[in-house]
Amino acid sequence: MTVTYILEKLSSCDIIVDLKVIDINVEPPIQSLKAKAVLENGYILQVTESIGMDFRRYLYHLQKGNDMIKRWDNAPHLKNIKTFPYHVHVQNDIKPMESTEVFIEDILLELKDMF
Repeated sequence: MTVTYILEKLSSCDIIVDLKVIDINVEPPIQSLKAKAVLENGYILQVTESIGMDFRRYLYHLQKGNDMIKRWDNAPHLKNIKTFPYHVHVQNDIKPMESTEVFIEDILLELKDMF
């Protein structure tokens, strides 16, 4: 996977009405992307990806106004979760939930199901 591939998926998604690239690096050894997608219903999806040979760090943050709805990430800070480092934060839940590794396609499919 490349950051260009992620941008193509975001650009071709029919529920995204505006896409802004905040920062992008397509040069090896680590590609990175920060983007903000406005969805047709006023939700905002912030996408942060860093991809290297044996490295991938991601964060997909869905919000409405100032309220966080859901955030999928693999930051290695929750070692007590069975699916470490993969987890998801849901609205006001204090404890993050277990998650599988997710990719942009997974997020876009879930968003389409939500709306």
